[in-house]
Amino acid sequence: MPIDLGPAKQRAVMAALALHVGNPVSTDYMLGMVWGPAQPVSARQLVHTYVARLRRLLEPDLPPRGRTNIISSEPGGYRLVTSRELVDVTRFELLYRQAKQFLCADEPQRAFELLSEAMRLWRDPELAELTALLNSPEALDLLRRRWSEAALDYVRCGLDLKQAAAVLPAARRLAITEPMNETAQALYIVALEQTGRRAAAVRHFDDIRVMLKAELGVQPGSQLSDAYRAVLAGDDTPGRAGVPGTEQVRPPWYGRGPGLGPLIYRERDLDAVMSLLAEQRLLTVTGPPGCGKSTLALRAAACLRDNLLGGVAVLDCAEITSSDRLDRQLSMLLGAEPGTAPSRLLGDQQMLIVLDDVEHVIDACVEVVDDVVRACPNVSVVVTSREPLGVPYETVWRLRPLGVSSGDEARWGAETPAVQLFARRAAQVSPGFRLGADDLSTVAELCARLDDLPLAVELAAECLATETLDELVRRLDDPLRELKPPRRGQPVHHRTLQAALLRSLHCLDQQERWCFLRLGALPLTFRAEQAEAVWAPAPYGPVDGRLMLMRLAEKSLLYVRHDLAGPLFGKLRLLHRLATDLGVTERRHVDASAITIT
Repeated sequence: MPIDLGPAKQRAVMAALALHVGNPVSTDYMLGMVWGPAQPVSARQLVHTYVARLRRLLEPDLPPRGRTNIISSEPGGYRLVTSRELVDVTRFELLYRQAKQFLCADEPQRAFELLSEAMRLWRDPELAELTALLNSPEALDLLRRRWSEAALDYVRCGLDLKQAAAVLPAARRLAITEPMNETAQALYIVALEQTGRRAAAVRHFDDIRVMLKAELGVQPGSQLSDAYRAVLAGDDTPGRAGVPGTEQVRPPWYGRGPGLGPLIYRERDLDAVMSLLAEQRLLTVTGPPGCGKSTLALRAAACLRDNLLGGVAVLDCAEITSSDRLDRQLSMLLGAEPGTAPSRLLGDQQMLIVLDDVEHVIDACVEVVDDVVRACPNVSVVVTSREPLGVPYETVWRLRPLGVSSGDEARWGAETPAVQLFARRAAQVSPGFRLGADDLSTVAELCARLDDLPLAVELAAECLATETLDELVRRLDDPLRELKPPRRGQPVHHRTLQAALLRSLHCLDQQERWCFLRLGALPLTFRAEQAEAVWAPAPYGPVDGRLMLMRLAEKSLLYVRHDLAGPLFGKLRLLHRLATDLGVTERRHVDASAITIT
């Protein structure tokens, strides 16, 4: 039931809170959004009065001091406490992000459904009502640009799916809103032609041509001209000839394709990786075992594919053991005979190479990457590894588990990203599974015990194919040995949790392995002095404690935080369990050998 939110300034306060739903909004910031620089003397008191009135409207049945369930008080301001799904602008953003992921995964029908729902939420691209209420042109301009981006994808996707009639209204609004955007105008012409309005399409092109000449002194560009020629020629599929991004033949994809389904809580990582690849030619995605490095790299490659004429090549390096084999496998993947250097094949092609899971062949990977990057100026390389390559022109993006940051708790609430991932995978292996409110805390605790690692969470969820949630919780007493659901079509080190973690140990030298296992005797977080104490004496020679700790951190076996007392080192629970389980046996063996040698 609609609620009258009162006078304009009171509605402006509500709008300012809604645009930042789940996050605290300071009173000072709200004053700027509502009044701008021309604030009345009583502005601060007016904000408090408006908030009190809004609380009475939103929670009329509660006493005044209890009306904080929807608008809560925060230090220096207020917070709108509700699901992001209930606020149109944030729901629009969530739907658009999901749609982009399906577009990247080459699932246009699902993307179109999400885009259609998102566009229905946005009735006025010009935001006339918000513009009248708020004094925040930068924020509103950003929202308008976001609508234009979504509308472009919606119209383009609809034309691809032969849904021209459905997207024509949005194409018209887009053409009006973005008069100087050539792609928007070309899409509108295509939409008109595909809905049988060929004469209107010709007239619109003439109008745009006159406007461009009068306003800018230029002629229509290639996109508009191609769309116009397709209309005149009566092409059955003019959108494919006239609009970029809708070509019938996509750039090639060699090797393993990107995963299906939406990314969860990786939007910022995906945006960052794609932005870095726009400027850097070698990017290494690092992180602890099972955190989703491969999934992120492949999704980024899928999103960039249409901008690369030479396409994408993905080489799974998990089973490769030498430089010669890596070089040979990459050449064969690109369609050449073994023995031909990849750099000779690639030449001046515009292409993205993904080398996945290379931590066990770092030196071999460096040789191939260095040759390609230096000899092929239009080729970029993404590497996934538990440690960086260590070359001077490398950019490193460190991926973390799915645990939310301190600013995002309100956004996710009890359904954290790890919980959402668990629920989605459980519903796939056990159709009909639904995560009830009573189970939320149990699953959240389960995910926390698994460090919110995507691989561990998915393995746990897959166990629900044959057992109950209570039975699964009991398995967590020994997750390394117990989480072993049947898995096919996955690399060997992704089939069990223990295999994934042991792979990290196999990449250590003898001294690094001994030092890491000794850390099982320490708590989850510790100082360098504590590590040095458990490493004395060392059977393989003196240990430089701080250098060793940094080496283990570079290999994603430790993480480092800094406080006033200096660096604080930490382990994931699962890695701590691995060090504890293996350390007892191996320490006894090594210590006994050292005594015998002495």
